[in-house]
Amino acid sequence: MLQKAKNKYSIETLKERNVSYDHEHGLTQEDVDMANRYVELIERTRSEMTPQVGDRLVYVSRHGDHYPYALIDDERNGSLSVCEQPYVPFVWPAAGSIRLSVSGGAFHSIDPKELKFVKWTEGIFKDWGHCGACGNGTVSFTANVPLWSYHEPGPLYGNFTTETYRRFYLHKRKESEEGNLYQGYDAAFQDEAGFQQFLEDYEGTVFQGNWENQIVVWCFHREYVFLPLSEWEKIDAPAVERRLDFHPERVKIVKDMEQHITYFHRIKPQNS
Repeated sequence: MLQKAKNKYSIETLKERNVSYDHEHGLTQEDVDMANRYVELIERTRSEMTPQVGDRLVYVSRHGDHYPYALIDDERNGSLSVCEQPYVPFVWPAAGSIRLSVSGGAFHSIDPKELKFVKWTEGIFKDWGHCGACGNGTVSFTANVPLWSYHEPGPLYGNFTTETYRRFYLHKRKESEEGNLYQGYDAAFQDEAGFQQFLEDYEGTVFQGNWENQIVVWCFHREYVFLPLSEWEKIDAPAVERRLDFHPERVKIVKDMEQHITYFHRIKPQNS
């Protein structure tokens, strides 16, 4: 159960979070008192049973987009409004709890019964300081709030999400077209052999896209590890040739099947 904070901040600790504000306006005890009142109000009104405005949310869309710090920003007619990627919200007291004004997006309407409590986490909020509404005039502070989880129904790609996987949208060239066989914003493959090699190296899975000749690829992340030759030779993996940085190179490939990462162990240049 949450231990509610009382007088969480002092001038010194609140300055740590509001360095720019303090430099321009001078953080005062009035600002500290305001932040502490908000922290007490927010934490006093939280519950592990009922999602509320100001709580945080792990939001996963049916397309596999993973938003680890979404925000419940409003409640309307029994539904919750959720912002996927919020900026720090303005807060004010209302009806014994809080209300918020937040920029960001996108916004969704969710049935609160569909949310599952995960754990307690820190939520960040802000309000105008003692200088009132002016440039760089907000004071930010944190309070402990519940973190919930929500997965949109009908996922298009099973359990694949951007939390630990990469996702590519690729267009497959028609016979009448010129250029790469597969082309996307973040990846391109000249021919089928290169594409299949990529799928093998990165444990790729291919799905049908949203229209003709589009595919969606989910695969491991990539990390390069540069080692001296003596250390590279100790890696228990076969040496293979891959084209990296536009040049063929001998590498050793090791995969982390839990974190979904393909490590390319490369020989560190002697002059590095």
